[in-house]
Amino acid sequence: MSITLYYSPGSCSLAPHIVLNEIGKPFELRKFATANRENYSTEYLDVNPKGRIPALVMDGFTITENPAILAFLGRQFPEANLYPVATPQSEARCLELLAWSSNTAHVAFAQLFRPERFVLDEVDHGPVKESGQLNFKQCLAEIEAELTHQNYAVGDRFSVVDPFWLVFYRWGRLAGYEMRVEYPFYTTFAERLCARESVQRALDTEDISVFD
Repeated sequence: MSITLYYSPGSCSLAPHIVLNEIGKPFELRKFATANRENYSTEYLDVNPKGRIPALVMDGFTITENPAILAFLGRQFPEANLYPVATPQSEARCLELLAWSSNTAHVAFAQLFRPERFVLDEVDHGPVKESGQLNFKQCLAEIEAELTHQNYAVGDRFSVVDPFWLVFYRWGRLAGYEMRVEYPFYTTFAERLCARESVQRALDTEDISVFD
């Protein structure tokens, strides 16, 4: 089996990176740093013409978009117990949270750091960023509310959703939010995840941190 993850350090590709570590099968990492716009290089566009990170190639099958990648990995390797399929309801909840994470939380953060995706004129970046502040904080508050009554995104077990939420926690710190003060349950969750060997290995490989 051949598995390759195309990633950028600290981006949302950290989530499938952690999941692949959890699965424990050999895989290759190919780094294309978005900070240097390497995701728009000819080499990467040959893999993903959309130019977005991440991309996963398994035995010649290419898949993009984080929710699809994470769900695919969870289904492909059921022995890792990362994808809840005990009932249709549990699977639906997992897919719901993956979709929300990508379509709502990630988009809100993009307003802060990628306003050019939303408006053409730089003069309009300010209002987009201001809206992003409100939207992303609302998303963090919703995650905090979920974690007040459960240890993980989908109940009491680590799943493919949790690394995605760890990405948002880290991004909240990068945005300058007082995460420990404003989101104590979310902070406990992030600490719990960072204690996992799979997470620490991914952070070390990408040379990033969640906590200073």
